[in-house]
Amino acid sequence: MPGIFFRGAGPGLTFVILSDNLAVIPAAHPEPAMPSRRHCLATLLLAAGFASAFTAQAQPAYPTAGPIRLVVPFSAGGGTDILARLIANKLETALGQTVVIDNQPGANGAVASENVARKPADGYTLLFGSSSTHAIAPLVSKKVNYDPFRDFAPVTVVANTPLALVVNTASPIQDFPQYLAAARKDKMSYGTFGAGSTPHILGEVLAANANVPLLHVPYKGSAQAVTDILGNHIESAFLTVAAVAKPVSAGKLRALAVSGAARSKAMPTVPTFKELGVAGLEESGWFAIFAPAKTPAAITTQVADAVAKIVAGADVQAKMVELGLEPVGSTPEQHAAIWKRTHETMGAVIRRAKITID
Repeated sequence: MPGIFFRGAGPGLTFVILSDNLAVIPAAHPEPAMPSRRHCLATLLLAAGFASAFTAQAQPAYPTAGPIRLVVPFSAGGGTDILARLIANKLETALGQTVVIDNQPGANGAVASENVARKPADGYTLLFGSSSTHAIAPLVSKKVNYDPFRDFAPVTVVANTPLALVVNTASPIQDFPQYLAAARKDKMSYGTFGAGSTPHILGEVLAANANVPLLHVPYKGSAQAVTDILGNHIESAFLTVAAVAKPVSAGKLRALAVSGAARSKAMPTVPTFKELGVAGLEESGWFAIFAPAKTPAAITTQVADAVAKIVAGADVQAKMVELGLEPVGSTPEQHAAIWKRTHETMGAVIRRAKITID
């Protein structure tokens, strides 16, 4: 391989740079004079500069080195998986690289999170996480073997997941004030998709801030909770808008209120809790993309910019609304702020209510 040759670091020596390696070989015609120490130092610095330049040129630009693996911490076919695939399909075109969905369900997202935390910080393995996996799980369980803030870098919040408080349409409860009145007379049960979940925690906020007794009934997923509320086995349910949108539109469930700072686009006629006089439920769950800690900012920004453009597309926004989601597409810095706020807000509630899943 051809190199770059120059003399000067010592009598009878020639430095040769081959690609990014520096070699010292005897010169064919040694110099008779001994060079100065300053000359030697300058020559070595020049050699190091050439070596660095060759090394930089040898590094392929992201993401040309291979496919990107987007790990989803839940099973294929679920809400998280559907949204991840929607983004991944568009991301392939935006980045010019294959994006492979890798479903790794288990332990409420902990299995996938732990695996991704150990991957190289090169942008080729990303996690499609959520507020549950990265803001709540470590607060409600001591069995989580990763530290979200130490082991991950924020990339972008893809979408918010507002929650809806619903009752069966056969229930005599017609609106939120009637719900509170009924709960004050007799403790009201509310189902969620799991202990330590976002709706569980916000249900505790609702009980405290509205001064009503509520009984939490955790299920293993939204589907079971929806089945039981449809069958009148529980009095109410607090689930994602995505989970209850279809039975609400079909007239089988009645939505009384939604979480979030603004009304859900999927349920524009349903007021927020804040509109109804109960503060503290402006927070919603969210889906976000994370990278292993120390992933270069240039890479996380590149991915975030691509996702922001995807989320801004009319077709993607329409699909997200259909899924009961609120499009976001944040910068890494905005993601970090949202993540921290959720962690602090939920943490205060978890500690006060002594919520644990262990």
